[in-house]
Amino acid sequence: MKSWPSGELRLEGIEVTDNADEADVFTCPGNIRCFEIPGKHGVLDIAKMQQLPHFKGKESRNVFMDCSDNFTKPINLPIIFIRCDVRTWMLPHDPNTIQVAWPVEDFAECIPVPDGGFKYDVSFHAWLSSDARIQASNSCKQNARLKCDIAEYSDFTGYIYDQPEGIRRRAEFRRSMQESRLALCPESIPGVLPYRFFEAMSAGRCPVLVGSDYVLPFADEIPYEDFIIRCHTTDASRVAQYVHGILKMPDAYLIEKGLQARHYWEKFLNANDWPKIMAYAVSKKIGALCPTAA
Repeated sequence: MKSWPSGELRLEGIEVTDNADEADVFTCPGNIRCFEIPGKHGVLDIAKMQQLPHFKGKESRNVFMDCSDNFTKPINLPIIFIRCDVRTWMLPHDPNTIQVAWPVEDFAECIPVPDGGFKYDVSFHAWLSSDARIQASNSCKQNARLKCDIAEYSDFTGYIYDQPEGIRRRAEFRRSMQESRLALCPESIPGVLPYRFFEAMSAGRCPVLVGSDYVLPFADEIPYEDFIIRCHTTDASRVAQYVHGILKMPDAYLIEKGLQARHYWEKFLNANDWPKIMAYAVSKKIGALCPTAA
């Protein structure tokens, strides 16, 4: 998927065939949003999709991809839908959905602990885009027992990524991640895993995930409970208590948890390996649908 979304979704490890009768799956070039009804955000034109040469009657073998939060409602199609914003309430309607991680940078440079040890307990540099973020940030800031490195923004850094202010923010974010024991990762959109969660894993830091109704990617293979701290959205204002609980452990323990998070990010969540990762996920899904096909 090196040229996505303009290029074709190529599933490495899956043999390509020109014989439709031999195919286990059919992949569609580009983004599923090319099938949106104009003016109707997140609503697909089923009639247009049915014009695909191998769609009608083979819907559950058609693979689509979306890297956005455009689709806020179930699409009610049996297609294999690879996406980054899956919420629990969608799955009964779209059972062939595959959750993948948001594509974040490789923060390997943040993994080594600075000379002299950690400077902060908690890092949080982000846009205050939700009540969960405001409450979680305030909970940590207002707790005198915590050393926090917090930078709050009123806008999304992604919009100014290549501008001087965006470059400054990202540099400060990387520094903060390296100097902190834990990474605060509150949801920005209800039910959607935040970028900060996957960035923390990439940086080899233990994520404090504040959210609910989200779907963790590869949850049957990644032992998330071994290295993340979960806090339900309703407890966002008390997240400092969750942080204190884990800070009772020595730094060596937290470092090991962070390295474990990094290991699984490299194996299952690294966007640089999306073709291989998605091929594996689709193969598993097809195997579940038809064991003889895997």
